This record gives sequence, C-alpha cells and structure tokens, in this order.
Amino acid sequence: MTANFMNEFSDQASAPADEASAPHISRAEGIAAAAKMYIADLQQENPDSMLSVAERAAFVLESFLDALALLCPERETGPDRAHWSATARLSMRDVVNALRDLERAAPGSVPAVLLARAGAEAARWDLVDRHAPDAELWSWLGELFAAEYGDEISRASDAAGTVGREYLRAVAYHAAALDQQTLKAGFAVARLVELSLPYLFLTREHTEAALYGVDVAGRGIPVRLARSDSFEGWRFVTVPAADMLSDIHGELTRGHRPSGLEKTDLAELRSAVTHLRRQWSARPPTRRFRRYSFSAHLSVVGGYDDVMNLLGEASPEGVALGTGGWRITDLSRGGVGAMTSRTTDGGAPAAGDLVAFCPEEGTRWHIGVVRRVRLSKSGIEIGIATLSVRPDLARVDDGRAAHELFICEPVRRGEAIRLVGPVGSLEEDDPLFVMAKGSVVCKLRPLADALRGKSFDLRVYQAM
Repeated sequence: MTANFMNEFSDQASAPADEASAPHISRAEGIAAAAKMYIADLQQENPDSMLSVAERAAFVLESFLDALALLCPERETGPDRAHWSATARLSMRDVVNALRDLERAAPGSVPAVLLARAGAEAARWDLVDRHAPDAELWSWLGELFAAEYGDEISRASDAAGTVGREYLRAVAYHAAALDQQTLKAGFAVARLVELSLPYLFLTREHTEAALYGVDVAGRGIPVRLARSDSFEGWRFVTVPAADMLSDIHGELTRGHRPSGLEKTDLAELRSAVTHLRRQWSARPPTRRFRRYSFSAHLSVVGGYDDVMNLLGEASPEGVALGTGGWRITDLSRGGVGAMTSRTTDGGAPAAGDLVAFCPEEGTRWHIGVVRRVRLSKSGIEIGIATLSVRPDLARVDDGRAAHELFICEPVRRGEAIRLVGPVGSLEEDDPLFVMAKGSVVCKLRPLADALRGKSFDLRVYQAM
C-alpha cells in the first residue's frame, strides 16, 4: 500500500501543470499520510517478515526522507511554505517518536545510530520550519552521543555507522542557517551537508577555528562562539568543509557538476553552495553592531503596499496605526529584535518582507527588512535589519513615467542613495531623475545591480 501511494504521488509530481494542478491530496497532506503509513508499517508485527526490527526501522526512516524530497513544492509561496514545512516538521517528529517507542518496548531493537540519524533530521526540520531548537530533542541527542564518546575521547569525526557521524550531521544542520533558504535550496544544502561530513569534526581541544560549541555534558543546544577560548565543551570546526565547498563552487563556475550532485537542481545547487561556504568560512557572517537588551512596545506593518500606504499619509505616529502587539527584545545600530504572542492578529511578517516599524512614544516610522523569523512555545521572534530611520517618498522619473518610490537617504549631489520600489521597478540601467529639496532635479546613476526582496527591489544610485 505504501509503495502504491508513493507511486501515485510520483505520477502527480511529474504530470503536466494542467493535470497536476488539482491532485487528489495536497503535497502537505501527502507528507502526513506517508508518515502515518510508514509508522503503521513499523508498528505492525509480522512474524513472517524477512526483515529484522532494525532493518524495518531503517527502511521506514529512509523511505520517509525520500518522500519529503519527492513531495517538496515546485513553487513556493509564504503560506504554502508555512503549511508544508509545519507538516514536514510534525510528521518527522511522529516518525522519531515511533522509533523511540519501538526502542523502549524492546531495548536494543533499534540501533543508536539510527535513532541519532532520525534525531538529526528532526532538528533539521525544526530549523526549516523556523522553530527555535528543541531543548528536549538536543538533550536526547546529547545522551546518545555521550554514551558513545566517553571522557577519554577528544575528537569525533565522520565514521560510517556511528552516533558521532549523526550528531555531527545535526550540528551541521544547526550551523547551516536553513531557515534562510527556500525549501528546494534547503534540500540542496542537506545534500551538501552529507558530502561535507568527512571534512567536519567535533573536538574538545581549544581551536580558534571553531564556529559553534556544544555542552554535551549539560545536554545543551549548539551555540555560536564569539570567543572559543572561554568555552568548555565540544567545538564544531567547519573550515576544511568550507574549502571543499569552494572547490565545488569552482567546478560549478567552470560548468562542471561534481560527483554526487548529479540529481540536484543546478540553480538551487549554486545558491546552496554559495550560502553554506559563506556560513562555514573562516570569516562567517557576523553582527556588525553590538546588541543591547531593551523592553518597549513596537508597532510593525508588513508588506510593500501597506508600508507605501502608511508612509504616504505624512508618516503618522507609529503606535497610533501600527499593531503595537510586538515587544522589543534588543536594539542595535543596525536593527531591532522583537517578539510577540503567536495569537497576534494579522500574523507575523516572513523573512525577506519589507516592514515599517516604530517603537512606542516614537513619532517616525523606520523601514527595514525581516532577516530572521523564529517560532517558539512562547511566541514569534523576528529580527529586522534597518534600511532607513528617515524614509521618504519621492517622485522618480525614468524618462517615460514618474513613479513614487522610497528614498532611504536625503538626496545630495555626489553622494550615494538607496531607492526601494516594487519588484521589477529598478531593473533598468537607465538613469533616473528625482526632485531634491529646493525643487532641484537630480540625475541618479545606478551604481550596482538591484537586490530583490520578497515584494520589493533595492538599488544604490549616485546623485549627479
């Protein structure tokens, strides 16, 4: 029955668009149905089966992972992603719980390495679904790891068939910023993680190359290391893997597809390689400005059109028109972190959204881009990178028509300014003309290609 179900969905996935537009069940529903069937197969006792419990468990896990890849949406939208990734996360957790129940019922029936692999995949889908790391899950993974690596062992690396390999995979997922990727790019990242395992390692020894640390003894969640000399525990080292990823990037640049990546979509592969080697390089992305704890209400309005309408009304006070349902958790020169209840009316902005935001008692809206969204039991957390603390609207002429766009900085001759407009509005390389203060018309010459967000384009110009 399971095989027939997956064959049916495989046919739907490969069918022409007009035939696949109305499948019997959605891809998210397909994930939930597949998980239920695989778990039923796992729990069913069949004395005539030629497979041991361990072999059946391995089959179920790998088959479900294959089903997730098969059922990944071809076209991704915000709501679709949220529904699909939530279903994938919950279904993956159901598979993990079924494996753990089987092990509890018959200790030793499910190998620890298989349990660790399932736990690593559960950690992966928490991240894809933009959830905060699960402390209980990482505690369990830490127990499995500690049982295999006693105090006398100081290094854990890629060794096939070991818990260490799967724990290393879990930490690699944690350090891969999967929440910042599309679903398809996330699958490409996971494939690169698999190929990177021989180049990754965990060590108890002090090394400046460590990016993350894990307090396995305390069953902790991996933490980013600003200074590794003060950390006590296992350290995660990625630099050799980043070098390997640079080699893959070079092959892709020369038009070659590396071995082991033949089935991965080329565009998604390029995006994944660029992202992962940046995260794991000797100088990974870091915060430019120090963050300070702060507590105050914050109004947030998301989406290009709503932000445009808001600022087009002479920038009224933020608290009066904003939701006011957010609370600032930290501030820096570069942005703001905020948190709200998961029951907030209107939901939360998604990563990549343009937002206007204003703290309580503020009288001006700022605009920024949502860089991070994280769900937890206590609420929704977002991180906003500030684009402008004094955004303005100006009529910009391209020689054919005038458009009202956001200007992030005052227009001064000889200086660079950033324009924000709807998607596709800033792609042309022709100069633009804008009215500056004093009714002076300035010519704007593009300095770089447009950067695209979810509902907007951003481009840098020089005022001539």
